[in-house]
Amino acid sequence: MKILNRKIRRNIDIIANILEISKDGAKKTRIMQLAYLSYYQLSKYLKLLKDNGLLEYNPNEKNYRTTSKGIELLKNIYELKEIEEKFKEKLKIIGGMIKL
Repeated sequence: MKILNRKIRRNIDIIANILEISKDGAKKTRIMQLAYLSYYQLSKYLKLLKDNGLLEYNPNEKNYRTTSKGIELLKNIYELKEIEEKFKEKLKIIGGMIKL
């Protein structure tokens, strides 16, 4: 039996991806394709982001755009990702210093 090597994405990564794609406005299909989401997944995340004021829908242009609140969240996510990477590096260093 062949096991597929798939990267499991965290919700926060998917949210950041959608917000990044939608910064300059994007239609549903574009977000779905660039974020590698199914229609069901996309619908769930779009509702979540709209309900929390992070994404807005323009019915005239039929596109989604990241709000200022969404941009602020995106900045915070990027900062946390940097901290997470530094933490992982420190763990590797500590792991190399301690031999069990």
